[in-house]
Amino acid sequence: MTVEQVAAYLQLNKLTVYRYVREGRIPAARLGKAYRIRKADVDAFLESRMVRQPVRASAGGRKPAPAAQAPATRVQEERYVAPRRGRSVEGHPDVSINPMDWVIRGLH
Repeated sequence: MTVEQVAAYLQLNKLTVYRYVREGRIPAARLGKAYRIRKADVDAFLESRMVRQPVRASAGGRKPAPAAQAPATRVQEERYVAPRRGRSVEGHPDVSINPMDWVIRGLH
C-alpha cells in the first residue's frame, strides 16, 4: 500500500503516516522515493493501538473482588519556594519586595 492508501485506510493525514514511518511505528520499505507498507503491518499497528475495555460488573450485581494491593504510602510533597527578588525593606531584613511591587506601590 502507498502512504496515501494507508492514510485513507486509517483516516489520517498522509503527513501523520509519514511521521509514523519515520518514527518506526509503522514498518515500511522505501522503493525509490516512495514508501510501500504491507497491509499486515498496518493491521498490526492498528491492533497495538487498541484500547482495553473496562471490566463490567457481573450479572449478579456484585463487583469483582479487587486485587490485593500494597498499602499506599503517603509521600510528603515538597513545596518549591521561589527565591525572593528585589531589595529588602528597611528595618525588615527578612522581607523583600519584588521590583514590580515597588512600581505598583509607588515606592520608586
